[in-house]
Amino acid sequence: MNGTKRLEWREALRVFRERMGGLTDAKKAYLKSDRDTRKAVREALRFGSRTIPELTQQLNLPGERVTWYVMALKRYGEVVEAGRAGDYFRYALKESER
Repeated sequence: MNGTKRLEWREALRVFRERMGGLTDAKKAYLKSDRDTRKAVREALRFGSRTIPELTQQLNLPGERVTWYVMALKRYGEVVEAGRAGDYFRYALKESER
């Protein structure tokens, strides 16, 4: 995208947000929580592979939430399966993400 198109896009986005009333405090809080959780999962996997139960315990988050974030990161290519530990898969950051 060249500079002129980028400026046009940003201006259109600014106008849209202004017309829609901007972000609510609840939406801002959700986006911050989402960003912080993704960062925490990536940080936990930075030092080696983990299973969902290990991540749940380490991050002190509900298993459903950890599973959701790991699967999302896997879908977008940031996390890969790294073997098994008993009945559980181990997950690790993709080499390029470390």
